[in-house]
Amino acid sequence: MEGISLADLYKFDEIYWVPQDKSEAQLAESPVLEVTPDTIAAIKPKIDTPWVVVGQIAEAELSRLKLIFSAPPLVLGPAEWSVYTPTDEEPSFTEFLKETSAQRYIFIGQQPAVWQGELPTTEIEKIESKLVYFFPRYISSLTDAEKTLKMAFWNALKEMKG
Repeated sequence: MEGISLADLYKFDEIYWVPQDKSEAQLAESPVLEVTPDTIAAIKPKIDTPWVVVGQIAEAELSRLKLIFSAPPLVLGPAEWSVYTPTDEEPSFTEFLKETSAQRYIFIGQQPAVWQGELPTTEIEKIESKLVYFFPRYISSLTDAEKTLKMAFWNALKEMKG
């Protein structure tokens, strides 16, 4: 392996791993997997529960959601709901719904800019066979004076369960 500089191993943002027990001839025959932006975009969000809460969920919000989902008449177990944190690199809203397998989506708080025009208003919408609800505030940020908003959220969840 004489004559190959360390910098040459990392050119073009491709990382080469050179095992000690291979000759240069064997390395030249090895296939190279090139990661392109298309390959990265093909990675789908992993959601494997029937209910999903989508948003930048902090610990205070998560503890509030755990209480809500464990209270009658909702009562969802840990395997029935999950939290998904979206990134700025999300596909369109409709593509996101198509690529994920949940049946009930609750979007809470600030969402990616690419979804802004597509999110439903504060009503439950049926998109294909999925129920979608967008609540623009975090539950943990609501005060006692905003009881009507708390009740609107709670009633929407009960309606989605039904």
